[in-house]
This record gives sequence, C-alpha cells and structure tokens, in this order.
Amino acid sequence: MVGWLMMAGIFILLFGMSLILSRKILIKLRKFLEEPILFLDDKLKSIGIIAGALLSLIGGWIVSVAFNYPQLWYLHPIGLLILCFGLLYLFLPDWLSSLSRFFDRLLLSADEIFIEDRRNAGLVLIGIAIFILISAYLIIR
Repeated sequence: MVGWLMMAGIFILLFGMSLILSRKILIKLRKFLEEPILFLDDKLKSIGIIAGALLSLIGGWIVSVAFNYPQLWYLHPIGLLILCFGLLYLFLPDWLSSLSRFFDRLLLSADEIFIEDRRNAGLVLIGIAIFILISAYLIIR
C-alpha cells in the first residue's frame, strides 16, 4: 500500500513539475494526442442499420429493466438516450453525421485553456504530491 502511495506521489510530483516548466512539450503532446485513431462515422455508415437496430434493442432493454426495478431509476435517461440514438441511426443517418460535423466545430477545446493555466495546475499537483508523500511517510513511521 505504501509503495503504491509513494509511486503515485512521485508520479504526480514529476507531472506537476513538467507542467510548470515546459509549454512546448505540452503543445507537442497535445498535437500528438489530438490525432484521430479511427473515424467512427465512416465505420458506422457501412453498418448503420445494424448499429441502429442494436442500439435500439439495447436502449429498449435498459428502459424495460429500469421499469421493472424502481431502485434503478438512473437507467431511464441512459436507456432513452441509447434508444434515441439507435432510432436516429435507423431513420436519419445523414442528419446524425451532419450533427456530428457541427459539434466537431462547436466544441471548446479545453487544451488551450489548460495550457494557459498549466502553472496553476502544476502547483496544485505538486501540493497534492507533497501531501501524498507526507502521508506515506507518516504511515511508515
């Protein structure tokens, strides 16, 4: 337990120090991580009917389970959301891909905000790391 705590503290400390020191490295890391691995829209176009039917079935099943067990009330919105997207894939696939392109342009990139406030985040992470390392020391002692 203490070993894991020490490793987490050291990792957080190093990450916090890297946030304080290097803006260029963070920009390079952001560019690397923003590259898409695969384009899901293109993959789903070929199997749109199957994906829509599967999502509709899963969403309907989740909603029916939620109606049978009142303590699972939080499944209602999840099932309805899955069901809605399944029906959209079945009946309006072109509208769904245009909606996807619209939201790709609309979303605010948190990376730029984070890079500007990286020093504050680095100081917070260093503080957390110091707290973790002191806690590990007190556990050992």
